[in-house]
Formats: sequence, structure tokens, C-alpha cells
Amino acid sequence: MRIPFAITATLCLWLSGCQNLEAKHANTAPDESLTNTYWKLLAVDDNPVVAADNFREAHIVLHIEHTRLAGSTGCNTLNGRYQHTGQQLTFHPNATTKMACPTAQMRSEQTMLNALQQTRHWEISGSRLELTNAHGEPLAVLEAVHLY
Repeated sequence: MRIPFAITATLCLWLSGCQNLEAKHANTAPDESLTNTYWKLLAVDDNPVVAADNFREAHIVLHIEHTRLAGSTGCNTLNGRYQHTGQQLTFHPNATTKMACPTAQMRSEQTMLNALQQTRHWEISGSRLELTNAHGEPLAVLEAVHLY
């Protein structure tokens, strides 16, 4: 009588452990790719970034071809180059258009450009990209956006 009960109890515990493991992995989204992904800027220096009416949202795309950076600061168009090896990431001098925008967008643009200039490392968790400086301090948080 004890052996069937022990087998049944062990089997139940084993099956419930498998269900928890499956449920845990079912809720975890796979990490997005650093390159060829549209990364919408969510925050810079722990300050949320909000797109202004009639302006493009701040974002970057790291094109794998020619290690080219493209995007928008939320005011001006952004172009340049990047380099990454493993978890290291640096942005080379970028070019932006020179449109005049409201003061809030100009401030946001400058903080974004400063964050890109200071970036040395990156980490992706699901659909979030975090850029950090040489000391591992967070500079910016971006989110992958699927355009189609």
C-alpha cells in the first residue's frame, strides 16, 4: 500500500514541477536582436521620453550593413556609425539635421545624443535594450517596436 502511494506522490510532484517550468518559460519573451531592430527611446538618464505632437518619436536602428546608425532624436534625423563586439557598443560621431524645435524637444535631443556618445555597453532583456556607460551606469532605455 505504501509503495503505490509513494509512486503516485512522486509522480504528482514531478509533473507539477514540469508544469511550473513550462509556465515560467512561456511567459519569457525571447530577446530581440540588437541589429536591424527599431529601438524606440523610452528614457534617458531615468527621465521618460515622450514624443511631441507632430514630431517623430526618438528612436535608433542599428543596421548590420556597414554598421550604420539611423534614427530620430525626436526633433532631427540622426545618422552615423556604431561598433560593437560582444557586450561592448560605441557610437561614432553622428550627423543630425539642424531643424529648430520647441525647447523640450531640443533638450531631449541633447540628452539622447549625450547618452549615445557615452555608451560603452548594452544589454537586451526581452524587448528592452539598456545602454550603459563605461562604469555600468544606465544611460538610456529603449524598446523594440515591430513596424509590420
